[in-house]
Amino acid sequence: MTGAVPGTRDAATARRVTSAFRGLLAVRLLGALASGVMLPFVILWAHRVGGLSGAAAGALFLVQAAGEFVGGLAGGAVADRIGHRRMLLLSTTGMALGYGSLVLVHHPVLALGLFLTAGLFESAFHPTIAALIGDLHAEEELHRAYGTTRVVASIGGVIGPILGAAAVTLSLSSVFAVAGVLLIGAVLAVFVAVPSDRAIGPETTRADIGEEAKEVYGALTRILRDRRLALLVLGGSLLSITFTWWEADGLVLLNRIDSLGTTAYAALFAVDALAIILFQIPVSRWAGRRDTGRLLFLGAALQGVGLAGFAAAGIGYPALLAAVLVTSFGMMITGPTTSAFVSRHAPPGHSATYQAALSTSQDIGTAIGPTSGLALARIGPPTLVWLSALPLGLIAGLATARATRLPDRGAGAIAKGRGARPS
Repeated sequence: MTGAVPGTRDAATARRVTSAFRGLLAVRLLGALASGVMLPFVILWAHRVGGLSGAAAGALFLVQAAGEFVGGLAGGAVADRIGHRRMLLLSTTGMALGYGSLVLVHHPVLALGLFLTAGLFESAFHPTIAALIGDLHAEEELHRAYGTTRVVASIGGVIGPILGAAAVTLSLSSVFAVAGVLLIGAVLAVFVAVPSDRAIGPETTRADIGEEAKEVYGALTRILRDRRLALLVLGGSLLSITFTWWEADGLVLLNRIDSLGTTAYAALFAVDALAIILFQIPVSRWAGRRDTGRLLFLGAALQGVGLAGFAAAGIGYPALLAAVLVTSFGMMITGPTTSAFVSRHAPPGHSATYQAALSTSQDIGTAIGPTSGLALARIGPPTLVWLSALPLGLIAGLATARATRLPDRGAGAIAKGRGARPS
């Protein structure tokens, strides 16, 4: 299997690239809508329909996360072997069947099995989209492209729960039917709008992926071998862990500082999503002209400062809103910048593998973050948790900035044959 190396594109190819990117945005939007439809109601469905009671209902998320972590490392390597479009079709179809089938399930074993299966397929969904974006765009367009994708995902995250609430008026299981239909729409969007890997750059040469791509867990091997990638994963994991302190533990921790209702707490996430929708693209345009290492440090530091600002919850709700906005702007900088850097510097034919390895930082955060936040709150005041986010954010910034200063591992390490932008 070989991977495409972008070259000079004529006007017809440029139009196909634009159409393909719009198709990817549609796929990402439909995927975000499907997640938004399901997630707010999964625990309730597990209790009332799925046959899971008490803490066992939370096992659905655990098996899904396990599937994403294990499958992600494999999915990236497989995507580089069989082609990014094929893997996107496979992963999206698996998600549609896995989540959609839950509408018929009333047994806990089947529920756990389908969540695990869907998680395995979903693990390849996001890295493959990221790899395809890198395939489609020139280096100077990457920040904007990844930023636009993040905006689309935020729109889906806002609208999805509203669709889910409407579906629940019919039955709890209806949320999975709606999610399945949305994901089938995503499959059709891939078929119609995303061309084959070869068609993306018809005048390009082909780069040999090599024997390492034949290893199912090649992504893990490359984390161990590639110091640059290891530092990016380390920094991303620290940022993901501290973010889950807000996402998963925030309501409990904030109520220990000052009384905060569930509606006011949920509004903080709405503010975050609205900020992304309004400001992500301008931020990405600004970031595209800046030094990568400094951007990564700035983004991580802003996230740390913003989360530390949650310690000031006792001052009043405006302080929380300010903290959310600072955190959000930090993530607006860090997310697209990291994806663009990985796309530029992944060795030829390994872009999906590297994006999948990078995505493990989110899985690490999901696994460690909620427990670590509550553990810190047990040994000290809740403000300790929030203030701890600042030094961890600075460490993450130093690690990711350092990654951009390390030399490429030989001339072949520059992604897809492109010269790397000075970092």
